Amino acid sequence: MKKNASANPSATVSQTSPFSSVVWLIPLLALITGAWLLIQHVRSTGPEITLYTDNAEGIEVNNTVIKVLNVTVGRVTSIKLRDDEKGVELTAQLSADVKDLMRQDTQFWIVKPRIDQSGITGLNTLVSGAYIAFTPGHSDKTADTFQLADLPPVTAIGQSGLRLRLQSHSDKMLGAGSPVLYGDINVGQIESANFDPRERVVHYQIYINSPNEELIGRDVHFWLQTGLKIEASGGGIKIDSAPLPALISGAIAFAAPAQGKGAAVDNNTEFTLYNSRSELDNLPSERALYYVAFFRQSVRGLTVGAPVEYKGLNIGTVAEVPYFERNDSHQLFANGWVPVRIRLEPARMEVNASEQSHQVWQNQIQAAMNKGLVATLASDNLLTGSLYVELSDAPSGQAALRPQTLYRGDTVIGSRSGGLDALQNQLSDLLAKFNKLPLEQTVTELNGSLKELRSLLAQPQTRQLPQELNHTLRELQQTLQGVSPGSPLYGDVQSTLQNLDRTLQDAQPTLRTLKQQPNALIFSPSANDPIPKGVR
Repeated sequence: MKKNASANPSATVSQTSPFSSVVWLIPLLALITGAWLLIQHVRSTGPEITLYTDNAEGIEVNNTVIKVLNVTVGRVTSIKLRDDEKGVELTAQLSADVKDLMRQDTQFWIVKPRIDQSGITGLNTLVSGAYIAFTPGHSDKTADTFQLADLPPVTAIGQSGLRLRLQSHSDKMLGAGSPVLYGDINVGQIESANFDPRERVVHYQIYINSPNEELIGRDVHFWLQTGLKIEASGGGIKIDSAPLPALISGAIAFAAPAQGKGAAVDNNTEFTLYNSRSELDNLPSERALYYVAFFRQSVRGLTVGAPVEYKGLNIGTVAEVPYFERNDSHQLFANGWVPVRIRLEPARMEVNASEQSHQVWQNQIQAAMNKGLVATLASDNLLTGSLYVELSDAPSGQAALRPQTLYRGDTVIGSRSGGLDALQNQLSDLLAKFNKLPLEQTVTELNGSLKELRSLLAQPQTRQLPQELNHTLRELQQTLQGVSPGSPLYGDVQSTLQNLDRTLQDAQPTLRTLKQQPNALIFSPSANDPIPKGVR
C-alpha cells in the first residue's frame, strides 16, 4: 500500500490574479478608447440651438447643414411644429468652434436659389440643397434661440456702417434688400420694412455701407424713388429714370440741402421719409408768404405743387386748391368763384442777392399789389391740360376780382381771367360789339344801291360804253404805231436828235473857254488885260 501511495503524484494549488491574463487588456483598451472618444465628442460638440421659421421648405433632418463663411459648422437634427402653431421649430447641433459666436444679435437665414433686384443667387444649392448660413453677433449676451430669415442680412462679417430708421406715411412699401441711393450711386440697402396698421406708418431700417456714412447728417432728407417718372410741363417732357435695381424694386434716395448735411448722427437715428422728391422740394420754408386768389374760371388742371411764376421766374407753388373756409363752399353757385392758396418763397426771388426778411418781402409784394399786381391762370401744357398761376401787372382800366382783403388769415391778391379764357372773353366782347352794329339798316341800304346799279346798267348809254371804249383803244393803238421805229415820225425825231447832238459837240470848245475865261466874249483871249491909266 505504501508503494501505491508513492506511485500517485500529489497536486499543489496556487492562486493566480485575474488581471494577469492578456485577455483583459482588450476590454481595458476599449474602455480607454471609448472614454477618449467620449471626451473628444464632448469637446467637439458645440451648443444646441433652436431656430424659428415660417416653413421648412427645402430643410431636411441630418441633410441640411449650417455654414459660416462657407464652412460647415453644424447640422439640423430635428424639425417639428411650434406649440403655438405659428411656424416651424428647428433644432440644430453646432460644433464647438462656433460656441462663442452665438450672441443675441447673431443672424440666421436660409440659402436657396433666389432671383431679386440684386441678381441671381444660390444656384449652387440646386445640386447640394438648401443650407442655413449665419453671421456672428457682437452682443455681450449669449443666446440659443434665433429667428431664421428668408433673406440674408445686409451687413457682412466684420463690416462697419450706419443703421438708420425711417418713417413714411406713404401707401407704398419697399421690400428688404431694396437699394439706398445717393444720386445714382448705391450706398446701402433696406434691412427691414414693416407696416403699422394702427398708425398707418411704414417703418424702415436701412444700412449705409462704410465709408458712405460720411454723407449722412442731421439735415439730410430721404424720399422714395420708384419706377420711371415722366413729367410733362411748360418746359417740355422730362424723363427721370432711376438705376435698374431701383426700377425693378424701388429705392430710397437721400441728399443734403444747400446749406450742408448738418451734424453727424448715431446708429438708429430716426428720419422722415417723403413720398417723392417733388414733395420735398415743395416743403414751405420759414420765410414763406401765403396769399389767396379767387378765380371765376375753371381750376381743372391746377394741382397742389403747381408753379407760381412772375415774368417767367418760378417764385412759389400752389399750396391748396380749393381753399374754402368753413361752410363757404355752400355759396359756390352764388359767388361763382373758387379760392386758391398760393405760397411765395423769398429764397427763389433772391437770385444772386443777399437774404431779406419776411417783412421786407411782404411790403414789396403789397406795394406791387397796390400798383396792379394780379394773379391769372395760364396753361402749362396744352397736351395734359395742366395749369399754373402767373403773377402779372393788370392792364389799366381792367377790374380785378378781389371780393375780400383777408381770407382765412391770408392776404387776398386780385385775379383776372387769362390764357384761353381771356381770349374767349375778348371774342365775346367783339361779338357783342358786332351785334350792336346796325346791320339790318346797312343791308337795306346796300340792297337799294344794288337796285340803282342794276337800273343804271340797263340803260342804252351804259350798254354802249364797252363799244366806245373799244373804239378809243383802237385809236390809241394806231397813234402808238405812228411813233414806232419804222414810222416816218420816228425817223424825223431821230434826225432832229442827231442834229442837236452835233450842235452841242460844236459848242463844247466855246463853253470850255467861257468856263476858263468868262470875259472872253468882251476881250481877246490872247490880249493882256487893259491897265487903266491914272490922271496926270
